[in-house]
Amino acid sequence: MTAAESSATEVPRIESSSPAADRDRAVEAIGGNVGAVWRAWWTWTPGNGTFNLQLPWNVIGVDSTVVVTASEIDSNGRRLVGAAPFQVSSIAPSSGLVTFKINIGWSSALPMRTDVLVFN
Repeated sequence: MTAAESSATEVPRIESSSPAADRDRAVEAIGGNVGAVWRAWWTWTPGNGTFNLQLPWNVIGVDSTVVVTASEIDSNGRRLVGAAPFQVSSIAPSSGLVTFKINIGWSSALPMRTDVLVFN
C-alpha cells in the first residue's frame, strides 16, 4: 500500500481520521461542472523523507479531482507551521483510492496531518 524511497525513515501509517463520509450520504449539487465536494483528514505516525502514500476512500473515482495538503501537527493533533517543509505532489486518484507523494524535509521524524478535498 505504501512505498518508501531511498533516504526515508519508516513509512508513516495512518493513526486517526475524520468521521467517515461516503457516497451514501445525501448531497446537493454544487453547480457548474462539480456535483459533489468531500472533505476529510487523516493523522499519520511520524516520518521524514519521501514516501508514496495511499488513502482509500469510496468517494474518489478515476475522474475525481483530489487536493491533498499536509501539515506538521503538535502532540494534540493541531496543525502548525514549523521549520520543516512538507511537500505534496504527484496526486493520482483511482477507483476508491488516491496515491500521492509526500516529502517531509527534516532530519528527524515528524507527525503529520493530511487534509483531502475531493471534487466530483
